[in-house]
Amino acid sequence: MSETIDLLSENLKNSITSLKKAKPKIAVLGDVILDEYVIGYPERISREAPVLILEYKDNYYRLGGAANAAINAAHLGAEVCLIGTVGEDDAASVMTDICKKNNIEPELLTLSNKPTTLKTRILSTNQGSNLSHAGTSSTQQVLRIDKLSRKTVSKEEGLSLLDRIRAVSEDVDVILLSDYTLGVLSEEVIREVINLNIKVVVDPSTAFDRFNGAFLITPNQPDTEKFLEKEVGFDSQNDLIQVRKDLKEKLPNVDSFLVTRGANGMALFESSSTQLVPAFNKAEVFDVTGAGDTVSACVSVSLAAGLDLPMCAALGNLAASIVVRKLGTETTNTDEMIVAANALEELKAERFIL
Repeated sequence: MSETIDLLSENLKNSITSLKKAKPKIAVLGDVILDEYVIGYPERISREAPVLILEYKDNYYRLGGAANAAINAAHLGAEVCLIGTVGEDDAASVMTDICKKNNIEPELLTLSNKPTTLKTRILSTNQGSNLSHAGTSSTQQVLRIDKLSRKTVSKEEGLSLLDRIRAVSEDVDVILLSDYTLGVLSEEVIREVINLNIKVVVDPSTAFDRFNGAFLITPNQPDTEKFLEKEVGFDSQNDLIQVRKDLKEKLPNVDSFLVTRGANGMALFESSSTQLVPAFNKAEVFDVTGAGDTVSACVSVSLAAGLDLPMCAALGNLAASIVVRKLGTETTNTDEMIVAANALEELKAERFIL
């Protein structure tokens, strides 16, 4: 049995407006990352090696990983507490400053044995350079350097993180776990958080079974296929029945799954139905960096505001359609989302009642 529902621009706008009024509160726990962007003009090829020499122009920082999810949530009007680990380094200070400037409460545990995860992207720009060529992009990434440690937090460090999450648990409506496999989300930390009487949303990377018992898991399609150890289909009612069956067999205690599918939209699997959400932006994709953080953050904020899961998914998809038009780890806000909703004509999505 199937029925067609309408995703009207007006319904989206009303839901976006409700985010402003609700003032939802969430906590984000996971692997925080600082993204650095170093920009230079291409000058010439080095005589030392066949590599490009860039003349330094500028650099700037953005929050990444769990911190990117936190700033996305804050820019959507939520009160946000960010919990994770940083090192004894300058990157930790930069991250803390950015959090405070964006109304994020940083509850970051400083570790002496791990650095703050720092991803440095080297960008080449042709603007103002005499080496520019017709048809080339004005800015291109030429190299990325990652400073990180994948060491799992110790039992004592995990307890310190749990103390922070328990301290805010009575004041938040949703906890978002953001996993980049950098060691913050140990088995013990995950279990204790899921056992709290709060809705837990998970943005996983691998080993989804660690999160069994969460309210909602938001993986992308490639990671879902890797977890299920097979390719999955979304083209028919039977395909959707099989995907949900496979996920529930492996994760029987997860309430719902939201599988993000890039240009193909999303599939939301609830206990008795599946909602296919169409992609709101297929053509104007500039940079997909951090789009998954935007989805999980928007869904978490929408849940905390009391919206139902299909609308949470639709808003998450709309938010992601905006940030992929921007360079690097970026955010959107409710004003931009309303503008985007105004630009949409009536959209239709298939809901299969299974």
